[in-house]
Amino acid sequence: MIETKRRCWVCNAVITWGQSDTACKLHCRNLLYAESYRIERHKEESHSKNHPDDLHLSEWAATLRYYNWRCAFCKGPFESLDHFIPVSQGGGTWVGNVVPSCLQCQAAKGGLLPQEVETISQDVIERVARYLQRRARAGRK
Repeated sequence: MIETKRRCWVCNAVITWGQSDTACKLHCRNLLYAESYRIERHKEESHSKNHPDDLHLSEWAATLRYYNWRCAFCKGPFESLDHFIPVSQGGGTWVGNVVPSCLQCQAAKGGLLPQEVETISQDVIERVARYLQRRARAGRK
């Protein structure tokens, strides 16, 4: 097969001729499909509250790859999209405000602002905040 420079959005493997533009195998394609549905649901919620809602699947996939498809807070299994600034507090669904989370960290953070969270180390919160700031700056260019 002829190799191209396209990379899988899930595992970053080289995509070979005859495969999709975004996924290298069926498993990766199925993961992307599930994640596209997940972000659309979150974008609808943000849109209904007039918050930013322009997260793209490619951006979300890059964030998931950065965290190795693990929770950004505890590095446990990824199960949920977490709004760093909750939608209820004015946060939206855009590349500078979303990270993967496990259900336990999602519940611990709840609708709190990052500085109000007591069950997750502030060092971890600050690390995630720095990542999101870099993503936000890169997204504006």
